[in-house]
Amino acid sequence: MSGYSHKNSEHVKLMRTIEKLAVAPQELERFAEWIKAGEHLNFLRTNALADELVLHASATGGSTLFIHTVAVPNRRLRPVDQQDLMRWNCNAFTPIASYVSGGGRATVRVERGLSDTESKTLKGATRLVFARSFDGWKGLDSRYCEVHQEYAHLTNIHWRPEHRAYCRFDKNGDIEPVVSITSPDDGRTSMSLVSFKWEPLEEYLAACNASLVRMFDFTLLPKSGFNGWGTGPEDQIKETADFFYRRKVIPHHAGYVRGVQIIRIRRSRESIFSSMTSSHRNKQYVDFIAYDWLNKCVTQISTDPAAATSYADAGGNAQPFDLSAAFFRPEVLVKYKADPDKYTVSEREIRCRGGWCLRGLDVNEAGQVHAYICDLRDLPYEEQLYWRSFNEEPKAGLSKRAIKNDILGKFEDLETPLEQVLSILHRWRARNATWWKPRDTKLFERVSTPRSGSRHEWANEFVNLDKLIIEGFELKRIQSRLGEAGIQFSEKDKSLALLEKLLKESAESEQGLSALRYVQHVRSKHVHAGDTELSELEQEALSKYGSLSDHFQNICVQVARELEKIEQVMSS
Repeated sequence: MSGYSHKNSEHVKLMRTIEKLAVAPQELERFAEWIKAGEHLNFLRTNALADELVLHASATGGSTLFIHTVAVPNRRLRPVDQQDLMRWNCNAFTPIASYVSGGGRATVRVERGLSDTESKTLKGATRLVFARSFDGWKGLDSRYCEVHQEYAHLTNIHWRPEHRAYCRFDKNGDIEPVVSITSPDDGRTSMSLVSFKWEPLEEYLAACNASLVRMFDFTLLPKSGFNGWGTGPEDQIKETADFFYRRKVIPHHAGYVRGVQIIRIRRSRESIFSSMTSSHRNKQYVDFIAYDWLNKCVTQISTDPAAATSYADAGGNAQPFDLSAAFFRPEVLVKYKADPDKYTVSEREIRCRGGWCLRGLDVNEAGQVHAYICDLRDLPYEEQLYWRSFNEEPKAGLSKRAIKNDILGKFEDLETPLEQVLSILHRWRARNATWWKPRDTKLFERVSTPRSGSRHEWANEFVNLDKLIIEGFELKRIQSRLGEAGIQFSEKDKSLALLEKLLKESAESEQGLSALRYVQHVRSKHVHAGDTELSELEQEALSKYGSLSDHFQNICVQVARELEKIEQVMSS
């Protein structure tokens, strides 16, 4: 029972529970209770209130356990026709559509929807799970389950085979399994199981004004010696208007239960719709030390929309503007730079995949990161708490760029040194430069100016810069240019050595490509050398420029000049 690959632990728990329910106990006393299906029915009752809901399950092993669920418009369930529903006869393998001919028509037509269920209530119900079987295929996944495409699109979920689930990113940018699937072809179990996260499912039911009708059939038999059900009567049991079944038990020998459970939304439709459409409803907020530029003071300002006002709506009140800025130690960015797959850190914003975006960031002359209250408000509560842990009083005002762009509305070109480098590379890429092609375009977003005093952040940004620029040079094309110019070179020469020969010949540079070589040098020390050698480079940078951030930016200024010289020579 170990080794399940599911990221969803709740799905694994359900799987283990159902597997136990499907196996007949060895002890006679326990077997006598098991055939009454008390544990099975209790599982349905409990699961109907859980956050991980079983919509489809099928298991065999001497006994048969079957659960299948469809969505039915509420108008068809007013009132609930129990006798009609108890006639259900359907399963997950029925196709969503089929070709039909005859019936007095000469043409072939497409018939869609759930039909031949023997229940009027279920006619036209929406199936959310489709079991498929690729007959004749002997490989992996010959049997598998699909999710109704409408539901997949509305919930923005996508199949991820490594998680055996339809997934999306949650508000924190983490993978969230929304529909988890186990099939016999997984090789670890003989059962099929499909479970749905309740919250997105409840939203779907509310929008469709529908409820779930969960049909179940538990046939509980001994491993051998079963001689039929006999002629005795069945028990017709109505626990509630939404949970009813028929049961037959041959004491100490066999039993079955077949019934229906209706699962309705737990909140009011109004409450569900409100939570779906209001981004700030029931949200928690945090107080930040910020500069209130309306009242010209440093104070605590909450991200609660009621605690601040926009410039246009200020009127005569003294509430701080929500464009007031909070200031942070630069180490606040380290967490995001350390996980480039999850976060994209650019000069003026941070993006969390599938989740949030913090805009309006910048760095002032004192090296503090600053952000506006109105932008911090849109972060998840946990992220707001994280940012507050780095919050401090301002040591300087806003950056010049922030004042001109955000406050005065003057969109002047105030590129940072790194942005100048990236601008040149973007130009090369747009013009399909033959001498350079990025190996990984994601590096355009991953490289950023180091802001903290962390040696490793500083070195990592040089590594990113090296991967983006130097690994992109096309060796053969540069060799070809040297050959055309009659310049001698060795086959062992790498891209920078070749470019330096070309620049020297054209009198574009007597000093070579010292900045690009420095970028390569830091990468080599960071990746291959010990921490002592990297520390020496760090101390040298600090001694000359005062901070690692200023040092990096100065190198970028020189790199930009060298790239322009390379462009001039290679384009001529």
